[in-house]
Amino acid sequence: MTGHDRRGDGDNAPLFLVDGKPASVPLRDLPAVARKLVAHFADNVAPCSLRPGESLRGDVTEVTVRCLRIAIHLLDSGELPSDAELADLRSSAAQWARAGFRLEYMLRIYHEGIRLGWELVTDRAREGDVSSVADASRLWMALLEKVTVAATTGFVAELDAIRRERDVAAQELVAALLSGQDAAAVAQRSGLVLADTYTVLAVSLTRHPDERNPHVRPEVVARRTLRRVETELEAICEGRHLAMLGPEGGTVLLPESPSTEAIEEFRQRIETVAGVSVTIALVHAPVREVPTAAKQAHELLDLVRRLGRAVGAYGMQDLALEYQLTRPGPARRHLARVLDPLDESPELVETLETHIAHDLSRQLTAKTLHVHANTVDYRLKRVAQLTGFDPTRPSGLRQLQAALIARRLELESSEQG
Repeated sequence: MTGHDRRGDGDNAPLFLVDGKPASVPLRDLPAVARKLVAHFADNVAPCSLRPGESLRGDVTEVTVRCLRIAIHLLDSGELPSDAELADLRSSAAQWARAGFRLEYMLRIYHEGIRLGWELVTDRAREGDVSSVADASRLWMALLEKVTVAATTGFVAELDAIRRERDVAAQELVAALLSGQDAAAVAQRSGLVLADTYTVLAVSLTRHPDERNPHVRPEVVARRTLRRVETELEAICEGRHLAMLGPEGGTVLLPESPSTEAIEEFRQRIETVAGVSVTIALVHAPVREVPTAAKQAHELLDLVRRLGRAVGAYGMQDLALEYQLTRPGPARRHLARVLDPLDESPELVETLETHIAHDLSRQLTAKTLHVHANTVDYRLKRVAQLTGFDPTRPSGLRQLQAALIARRLELESSEQG
C-alpha cells in the first residue's frame, strides 16, 4: 500500500510517521532549525559569504525557512510543491546571482540543507518505520530534484541577463575607448570599472581546420571557435577585459600592463582552447591614447603578417626597426636600393635571407639550401663585394637586414599602387 492508501478520505492525519509521531515534527520549530542549518552553512559551505551581519545571511535564513515549510507540507501531505510554489526560490536564486554569490555555494547550501533535514527526520526512526521512511525518502529525493532545478534555473537565467547587460555595456565602453570618446562617462553610466591604463591587443585568428570540411558549415565552425575564444578570455581575465572580436580576430583591451611574456602565456591558452593559430601584437597606453595604441597594434599585427613572422606575441620592441621602415620615404627607398646589385643573382638574396632566418648558422643555412657550407661562405662574401656591406660583421648585417625589409615593403607598395 502507498502512503496515500494508508490515509483515509478526509483524514487530516500526517501521511508519514516516524516512531509513532508525524515525520515532520523535528522540522516544525522553524526559527531554531533554520538557525542551526544556517550556522552549518556559514561554517562549512560558504564561510566567506555568510558572515554574521551580512545581508545575504538573512536572505539564506529566509529561504531556509521557506524550504522547511515546503518539506513539512511534503511529509504531512505527500504533495510535492508546484512550480508556482517554487517561484520564490527561483526569485531568491536570481537575487543571489545578481549579488555575485557563487552557483557552487548556492547548490551546496540547498543540498546540505536537504541532507541535514532528512537526518533530523530519520534520527528517531525505528525498525517498524522502514516502510514509511522508504516511501518518504522517494518523495524527499523528488523534492531535492525540484528545488535544485528551480534554484538553478533562476540563478542561471539571471546570470544570462547580467551577461547580456554587461556585454552591451562593454561594447559601448570599448567603442568609446577606441574612438576617443568620453569613456569615463560611459563607464560611470554602465557601472563598469575604467582602468587608468590598458594593454591594447590586436588579435589574429586563423581559420579552424573544420571550416574546410565540406560536411560542416564554415560559419557554424567559425562561431563555435569565436565562442571558445570568448569563453577562455572570460576565464583568464575574470571579466575585466573589453573585447571587440570577430571570427578572424579583432581588438582586446586588458587593464594595466602585463608583460609580453604574460601575453604569450595568454595567447597559448587561447590557441589551445580554440584549436587555431593565434598571433597578437600589443601596445600599452593610458586611456586617452588607446585609439592611437590600437592603430599601432594593428599596424604591428599587419607587419607580422607581411614579413611572414611566426605566430606569437609581439610588442613594439620586437619590431621597432621594421615598423619604422613601413613609413615610405627617401630613406626607405635608399635602403631598398642597397640590394639592387644582387638582382642578377637571386641565389645570393636567398642565401642572405636564409642565413639571417637561421641566426647566422652556416650549417643550418647550408642544410636548408642543400648546399655545402663553403658555398654559403662564398655567397655571403659575394654579397659583401656587390653591396659594400659584409653580412658576417654586425655593422654590415644591420644594414642588410634593414635593406631586405625595405625592399619587401617597397615591392608591396608598388604592387598595391
